Amino acid sequence: MKRIGLVAVVIAVLVGAFLLLSKPAHSPEISKQPTAKLSFATVQNEASKGSAFLIDVRTAEEYAAGHFPSAINHSLQDIQAAKYPKLAKDTPIYLYCNSGNRSGQAAKLLKEAGYTVITDLGGIDDVKAMGGKLTKQP
Repeated sequence: MKRIGLVAVVIAVLVGAFLLLSKPAHSPEISKQPTAKLSFATVQNEASKGSAFLIDVRTAEEYAAGHFPSAINHSLQDIQAAKYPKLAKDTPIYLYCNSGNRSGQAAKLLKEAGYTVITDLGGIDDVKAMGGKLTKQP
C-alpha cells in the first residue's frame, strides 16, 4: 500500500515538473488596458508615427461607416484565415471592434501567430471612453 502511494506521489511530481518546464520562457501577453491608464491620444500618436498600429477588426463595411483616426482595417475574418498584418512581430498592436468580442478573438489569434505586443482596446464605446471620436475619413 505504501508503495502505491509513493508511486502516485512520484508521478504527480513528474507531471507537475513537466507542466512547469513545458511553458515557454517568454509567452506574449494580451493587455486589456483599463481606459483610465491609456488615452486615445497616446494610441493615435503612436499609430500616426508608425511606432504602433491601431487595427479595426470589423468588416470593411463597418469600417467605412465610421472608424477611429489612424486605424487600419484588418478584419477578424482575415486573421482567422491566417492573413496576418504585415508587421514585425514585436510591433505594438492596438485592436478594437464593435463590442470587444472580435477584438478579443483577434488578439488571441495574433498571440498564437507570434505577435508579442497586443493591446485589446475592446469595443467602440470603450475607445470613445478613452477619448476617441469616429470619423469616415480614410
